[in-house]
Amino acid sequence: MRQVQFYGAISLDGYLATRENEMQWLFDTKGGESANTAEFMVQVDTTIMGRKTYAVTKKLMNNAPLFPDKTNYVLSRTRQGKETDAIYTRKSPVTLVQQLRQRAGANIWIVGGGQIVADLVAADLIDAWWIQVAPVLLRDGIRFFPKGDYATRLDVVAVKQYDQLMELQLRRRSRP
Repeated sequence: MRQVQFYGAISLDGYLATRENEMQWLFDTKGGESANTAEFMVQVDTTIMGRKTYAVTKKLMNNAPLFPDKTNYVLSRTRQGKETDAIYTRKSPVTLVQQLRQRAGANIWIVGGGQIVADLVAADLIDAWWIQVAPVLLRDGIRFFPKGDYATRLDVVAVKQYDQLMELQLRRRSRP
Protein backbone atom coordinates (compact mmCIF):
# COMPACT_ATOMS: atom_id res chain seq x y z
CA MET A 1 0.00 0.00 0.00
CA ARG A 2 1.19 3.53 -0.75
CA GLN A 3 2.67 5.43 2.17
CA VAL A 4 1.50 8.89 3.17
CA GLN A 5 4.40 11.17 4.06
CA PHE A 6 4.67 14.71 5.35
CA TYR A 7 7.73 16.61 4.12
CA GLY A 8 8.23 20.23 5.07
CA ALA A 9 9.90 22.83 7.22
CA ILE A 10 8.83 24.55 10.40
CA SER A 11 10.21 27.20 12.69
CA LEU A 12 11.55 26.16 16.09
CA ASP A 13 8.33 27.42 17.68
CA GLY A 14 6.18 25.29 15.38
CA TYR A 15 5.04 27.50 12.50
CA LEU A 16 4.83 26.61 8.81
CA ALA A 17 4.74 30.26 7.73
CA THR A 18 4.11 33.75 9.04
CA ARG A 19 0.55 35.00 9.33
CA GLU A 20 1.04 36.58 5.87
CA ASN A 21 2.11 33.18 4.43
CA GLU A 22 5.71 34.35 4.09
CA MET A 23 8.55 31.87 4.30
CA GLN A 24 11.62 34.06 3.84
CA TRP A 25 12.81 32.90 7.28
CA LEU A 26 13.29 29.44 5.77
CA PHE A 27 15.26 30.68 2.77
CA ASP A 28 17.44 32.72 5.13
CA THR A 29 18.37 29.50 6.97
CA LYS A 30 21.64 28.04 5.72
CA GLY A 31 21.53 24.38 4.76
CA GLY A 32 18.27 24.07 2.88
CA GLU A 33 20.10 23.67 -0.42
CA SER A 34 21.89 20.63 1.05
CA ALA A 35 18.79 18.88 2.39
CA ASN A 36 17.74 15.52 0.97
CA THR A 37 14.83 16.86 -1.07
CA ALA A 38 15.78 14.87 -4.18
CA GLU A 39 15.93 11.64 -2.14
CA PHE A 40 12.44 12.33 -0.85
CA MET A 41 10.95 13.41 -4.19
CA VAL A 42 11.77 10.14 -6.00
CA GLN A 43 9.54 8.29 -3.51
CA VAL A 44 6.34 10.22 -4.31
CA ASP A 45 4.12 10.61 -7.34
CA THR A 46 1.23 12.48 -5.73
CA THR A 47 0.99 15.66 -3.67
CA ILE A 48 -1.83 17.00 -1.50
CA MET A 49 -1.94 20.59 -0.30
CA GLY A 50 -4.34 23.33 0.62
CA ARG A 51 -5.25 26.24 -1.64
CA LYS A 52 -3.08 28.72 0.28
CA THR A 53 -0.07 26.39 0.22
CA TYR A 54 -0.56 25.96 -3.53
CA ALA A 55 -0.70 29.73 -4.09
CA VAL A 56 2.38 30.42 -1.94
CA THR A 57 4.36 27.60 -3.59
CA LYS A 58 3.43 28.84 -7.07
CA LYS A 59 4.57 32.33 -6.10
CA LEU A 60 7.88 30.99 -4.75
CA MET A 61 8.38 29.11 -8.03
CA ASN A 62 7.62 32.22 -10.14
CA ASN A 63 4.39 30.58 -11.35
CA ALA A 64 6.26 27.72 -13.01
CA PRO A 65 4.32 24.45 -13.27
CA LEU A 66 4.18 22.90 -9.84
CA PHE A 67 5.90 19.49 -9.57
CA PRO A 68 5.22 18.59 -13.23
CA ASP A 69 6.09 14.91 -12.75
CA LYS A 70 3.54 14.51 -9.94
CA THR A 71 -0.25 14.46 -9.70
CA ASN A 72 -1.01 17.52 -7.54
CA TYR A 73 -4.25 17.73 -5.57
CA VAL A 74 -5.33 21.08 -4.12
CA LEU A 75 -8.01 21.00 -1.42
CA SER A 76 -10.42 23.89 -1.79
CA ARG A 77 -13.91 24.62 -0.54
CA THR A 78 -14.62 26.95 -3.46
CA ARG A 79 -12.86 25.54 -6.54
CA GLN A 80 -13.14 22.26 -8.33
CA GLY A 81 -11.69 20.94 -11.56
CA LYS A 82 -8.36 20.64 -13.29
CA GLU A 83 -5.69 23.31 -13.78
CA THR A 84 -2.54 22.97 -15.85
CA ASP A 85 -0.59 21.54 -12.91
CA ALA A 86 -3.22 20.70 -10.28
CA ILE A 87 -6.55 19.04 -9.62
CA TYR A 88 -8.81 21.03 -7.29
CA THR A 89 -11.08 18.97 -5.08
CA ARG A 90 -13.61 19.63 -2.33
CA LYS A 91 -12.99 16.23 -0.79
CA SER A 92 -11.77 16.09 2.79
CA PRO A 93 -8.08 15.22 3.15
CA VAL A 94 -9.06 12.00 4.91
CA THR A 95 -11.39 10.87 2.09
CA LEU A 96 -8.88 11.82 -0.60
CA VAL A 97 -6.01 9.96 1.10
CA GLN A 98 -8.14 6.88 1.71
CA GLN A 99 -9.12 6.80 -1.97
CA LEU A 100 -5.58 7.40 -3.24
CA ARG A 101 -4.13 4.67 -1.02
CA GLN A 102 -6.34 2.14 -2.80
CA ARG A 103 -4.82 3.03 -6.19
CA ALA A 104 -1.49 1.79 -7.50
CA GLY A 105 1.36 4.26 -7.34
CA ALA A 106 4.25 5.64 -5.36
CA ASN A 107 3.98 7.44 -2.02
CA ILE A 108 1.76 10.44 -1.31
CA TRP A 109 3.33 13.72 -0.14
CA ILE A 110 1.35 15.88 2.26
CA VAL A 111 2.72 19.34 1.47
CA GLY A 112 0.53 21.37 3.86
CA GLY A 113 -1.19 23.14 5.55
CA GLY A 114 -1.66 22.67 9.22
CA GLN A 115 -5.34 21.72 9.27
CA ILE A 116 -4.80 19.08 6.60
CA VAL A 117 -2.01 17.57 8.72
CA ALA A 118 -4.20 17.69 11.85
CA ASP A 119 -7.11 15.95 10.08
CA LEU A 120 -4.83 13.21 8.75
CA VAL A 121 -3.14 12.69 12.14
CA ALA A 122 -6.56 12.44 13.80
CA ALA A 123 -7.45 9.71 11.28
CA ASP A 124 -4.03 8.02 11.79
CA LEU A 125 -3.17 8.31 8.09
CA ILE A 126 0.37 9.75 8.04
CA ASP A 127 2.97 7.00 7.91
CA ALA A 128 6.23 8.99 7.80
CA TRP A 129 7.43 12.48 8.61
CA TRP A 130 10.41 14.42 7.21
CA ILE A 131 10.40 17.66 9.21
CA GLN A 132 13.11 20.26 8.77
CA VAL A 133 13.39 22.62 11.74
CA ALA A 134 14.89 26.07 11.25
CA PRO A 135 16.43 27.73 14.34
CA VAL A 136 14.16 30.75 14.18
CA LEU A 137 11.33 31.87 16.46
CA LEU A 138 8.46 33.48 14.54
CA ARG A 139 6.25 34.16 17.57
CA ASP A 140 3.11 33.98 15.45
CA GLY A 141 1.89 32.54 12.17
CA ILE A 142 0.36 29.43 10.68
CA ARG A 143 0.80 26.59 13.13
CA PHE A 144 2.10 23.23 12.02
CA PHE A 145 -0.25 21.55 14.46
CA PRO A 146 -3.38 23.59 15.11
CA LYS A 147 -5.47 22.70 18.13
CA GLY A 148 -7.42 19.55 17.49
CA ASP A 149 -8.60 16.21 18.75
CA TYR A 150 -5.56 14.10 18.04
CA ALA A 151 -2.61 12.56 19.83
CA THR A 152 -0.07 10.03 18.65
CA ARG A 153 3.40 8.74 19.36
CA LEU A 154 6.02 8.42 16.63
CA ASP A 155 9.33 6.59 16.38
CA VAL A 156 12.53 8.45 15.50
CA VAL A 157 14.15 7.01 12.35
CA ALA A 158 16.94 9.57 11.89
CA VAL A 159 18.09 13.04 12.83
CA LYS A 160 20.19 14.88 10.27
CA GLN A 161 21.78 18.30 10.16
CA TYR A 162 22.27 20.43 7.06
CA ASP A 163 24.27 23.42 8.33
CA GLN A 164 21.65 25.39 10.32
CA LEU A 165 18.71 23.21 9.30
CA MET A 166 17.88 20.12 11.37
CA GLU A 167 15.78 17.29 9.96
CA LEU A 168 13.74 14.79 11.93
CA GLN A 169 12.68 11.61 10.17
CA LEU A 170 9.85 9.95 12.04
CA ARG A 171 7.51 7.01 11.47
CA ARG A 172 4.13 6.19 12.85
CA ARG A 173 4.39 3.42 15.42
CA SER A 174 3.45 0.00 14.13
CA ARG A 175 -0.10 -0.97 14.81
CA PRO A 176 -0.52 -3.96 17.15
